[in-house]
Amino acid sequence: MRQAWFLLWVLMPVPGFACKCLVSYPVCQEVAATDFVFIGTVESVEPRFLDPWHAADAAAQAPIDEITRLQRDDSASSLARLRQIYLKMFGDLPDEARRQLLSAKTHKELDAVFSSIAGQGTRTSLRVRTIFRHPKDDAEEAPVTSLVVWTGADCGIDFQQGETYLVYADDDEETGRLETSICYRTKRLSDAGADLAYLYFFQNGGAKSSRLEGFVTSERLQDRPLNVDKIEAPVADVVIGVKADGLSVYTRSDANGRYFFDGLAGGEYDVSAFDGGFPRIVQMLAGPLRVEVPDKGCGSQVLAIPKAAIR
Repeated sequence: MRQAWFLLWVLMPVPGFACKCLVSYPVCQEVAATDFVFIGTVESVEPRFLDPWHAADAAAQAPIDEITRLQRDDSASSLARLRQIYLKMFGDLPDEARRQLLSAKTHKELDAVFSSIAGQGTRTSLRVRTIFRHPKDDAEEAPVTSLVVWTGADCGIDFQQGETYLVYADDDEETGRLETSICYRTKRLSDAGADLAYLYFFQNGGAKSSRLEGFVTSERLQDRPLNVDKIEAPVADVVIGVKADGLSVYTRSDANGRYFFDGLAGGEYDVSAFDGGFPRIVQMLAGPLRVEVPDKGCGSQVLAIPKAAIR
């Protein structure tokens, strides 16, 4: 008897596979390496039965009993009916995927095509609000008002209809699809504050569009992590000072020990860490260290301070 695999998709929680991103890049490096960077509002997610926010609705609307019966019937009429149901479930499929469903000649082939298409993940249609990076930046190009982004079953983004996102996506040369995943910096717009600061200057800053970033730690021997969000022994709330000819600016390290300076021109800067009482108390904890910041790019510096100096 053919296994009723459809029920696993619709009625049962699918066990998550471990998804590990080997490298997490800082925003300026992600922007430089990514084809599209834009802000968009989700208008639809298809197929709906793979949308975790609407899976229960899809399950309630699917003719489960009929599908189970049809999967047990090898007749031509049952094959035609299953095909009709699956086409409706997938919604507005790309032409090639639709052709594959239409050309399946047996129940087994139809099952295999269904599983293959479902395994490709969801197609999210977004209304574009702002584009920061486009592979065809050309004033004569028609403005881009909408984009469809694919995100896989593994490492995918659970886009929510009506929510607005900052999206980093690459144009896949083989499939022609625009793709993203949790291994990019794609996130809800309300969670993208640090990225948006850099992107604002990237788009509008002209000569002053660079960033200087880094983190403060009490673990002197740690290597700079490949995953920029995994920092050992971060030190929060120390004052970071950046100086260059005619410039002297300050900020505080955040709860994760991170710090950022945006709107800088390319050049050399001296970076130092001071006690949190600065400027009332002037106690240098680390530095000054010389950092080269590239034009329209990012420089970085790790500041290690003694554990004894942490209050």
